[in-house]
Amino acid sequence: MTSNNTPNDILIIGSGVAGAAIAQKILEQHPNAKITMLEAGGKMKMRDFALHQDYLVTGNMPYDYYHDFAYPNRDTAGENESLGKTMLPMQGSRLLMYGGSTVHWGGWSFRLKPEDFELKTRIAKTSQHLSGNYDLIDWPISYSDLEPFYCEAEHYIGVSGDSNDTTSPRSAAYPYPAFPYTLEDKPSIEAMQSLGIKYSHMPIARHGLTASESTHPPCQTTGTCKYCPFGARYAAANYLDDIQTFYDYPNFSIITNAAVESLIMTNKHKVSGVHYIDKNIDQHATQTLHADLVILAAGAIESSKILLRSQNDFWPKGLGNDKDLVGRNLITHPYLMFEAELPENPLGLIPEMDFPTMVSRHFDSPEEQSEGKYIIVNPPSSIGVKLAQEMQNGKPLNVIRDELTGKTKLQLHALVEIFSQRDNRLSNVSKRNHIGLQETAINFDQGPDFEVRIAQIQTEIDKIFTAMGAHNTKLKTISWRADHAACTTRMAHSSSEGVVDKNLKVFDVENLFICSNSSFSSLGAVNPTLTLTSLALRLAHHINENVLPNRQAEAGNNIAIHEAN
Repeated sequence: MTSNNTPNDILIIGSGVAGAAIAQKILEQHPNAKITMLEAGGKMKMRDFALHQDYLVTGNMPYDYYHDFAYPNRDTAGENESLGKTMLPMQGSRLLMYGGSTVHWGGWSFRLKPEDFELKTRIAKTSQHLSGNYDLIDWPISYSDLEPFYCEAEHYIGVSGDSNDTTSPRSAAYPYPAFPYTLEDKPSIEAMQSLGIKYSHMPIARHGLTASESTHPPCQTTGTCKYCPFGARYAAANYLDDIQTFYDYPNFSIITNAAVESLIMTNKHKVSGVHYIDKNIDQHATQTLHADLVILAAGAIESSKILLRSQNDFWPKGLGNDKDLVGRNLITHPYLMFEAELPENPLGLIPEMDFPTMVSRHFDSPEEQSEGKYIIVNPPSSIGVKLAQEMQNGKPLNVIRDELTGKTKLQLHALVEIFSQRDNRLSNVSKRNHIGLQETAINFDQGPDFEVRIAQIQTEIDKIFTAMGAHNTKLKTISWRADHAACTTRMAHSSSEGVVDKNLKVFDVENLFICSNSSFSSLGAVNPTLTLTSLALRLAHHINENVLPNRQAEAGNNIAIHEAN
């Protein structure tokens, strides 16, 4: 075992949006702070012309290596284990690399709504008809506590949105105007208007036009969002590159290919560093890094697994796990794809963007909360005809014209809130994946109320399709992937309900914080990235204003005592 005895001020585990936002905000106020970031995966070129051209020609993502492999089956060894009644696929749900999952995310940037922070209180009297054994809690913070940091987060990741949209209360405008609705949105918009269903522009983390200087140019709508050649869509990898290239932070460093094995405890209440494997040095030998402050920002899955692996005399069940809550209450968002048939398409509507521009949060409301709220998205693939593909297939103009204007299929997608169940959990597997991390076992069950809720949602979707002149509504597929895995080290009022407090500090440990989706108390019906970024900026503010000054004062007192002696 090799030890680096020079302690860090702060050690951040994970290089996704949470780690990047925390590091940048702390360094802005403390530019000489010694901060080390550990990333289990490797690094890939961003905004690279050759990689972009290869992606255009082959369709292969340049970062595919950093995805989980599929679960094992009869023909392939695979990775990870699915143990529950409902399979929760991990392949494609996250990226184990420099920049984390923001390298491939869609950029959807929603705020939670005020009622989401009071889930248990609000539905306690109306959820008795549900048959599932749900473990619900309220957040220990309110929407108003987080609202200023939502504004800051929207500017940090560069969200384009409608500042006049009243879906969630706001005190500041978006940094960029919303992307306009496309012609493809027209049938959905007209149908929703006729039914009195509210809709709005999709808030999305793609830079728009601005008069200020930026290393991140505005979106050019190339349709290659999964690998943006310009860096217009937020990716933590680009922002971490900026920190190291354009700013003078002499003591900030990032070590890639560094898989954290466990946390080191001085006593029950203090963490002193980590054991990790630096694959740049040795594939098997364990290294040690020491730090005054440790922040776990490795995503819901890996952050929980690190705690569970950190078993010692002080925490025999794993760090923070005296109440057996670490890894439990796992939830995500089921993604529903509905389809219907349109007798004709006289306008010749076809996909225009590689991202949606219209969303309805009409059913993301207090009235729907006791059943599980949901949003409806008009996807860029709503109209089934793909003009470029038809041309590449060599079809003549008259055939393509008939296909464009004739019978076609429509889609509407929905993202659905589900509730925490204690027995839905994740844990470590001794076998290692191709990145070098211990594999994950997931035990997940969708619960007894899910099918009923899906039928209710399909009834509402069918009304919209009918208003569009479409028929034969069907649920094409349900995606249960772990993209939005959350709540496995949840934030709570006390250690009897959760793992971290309102400031994301692990209960009973004075210098360990967890900032990932795992710290959510509940998930609501929307993508978690903007809320995670807001929590990261709030944590950095707390560290800047409260934690570091107190530690500096303690250090000064210790020096004074030493000199007096």
